[in-house]
Amino acid sequence: MDKQYYNYLGKCKLKATEYRIILMLLVKPCTSSQLVKELGCMKNNTDRYIRNLKSHGLIEIDYIEGANKFYKPVTDIKKLMAIMPGQMKIE
Repeated sequence: MDKQYYNYLGKCKLKATEYRIILMLLVKPCTSSQLVKELGCMKNNTDRYIRNLKSHGLIEIDYIEGANKFYKPVTDIKKLMAIMPGQMKIE
């Protein structure tokens, strides 16, 4: 990952828990249930954080195993800018 990615994250104005989710997903893909267990949050709060991160284009589904969706972070800055053109200027 390059510096632009971290600059992009800083400009998204995420909550602390959302940053924690991204950091956890950088280590390995996780399901929402795994995130609930690790974060100690309620499931509905974790699902809301996941929806917010997906709407920002910061996470995506890595793979599906049965009924479980494993999420991973989107770390390619070009892909992020394609999702949200013109909203943020990256230097």
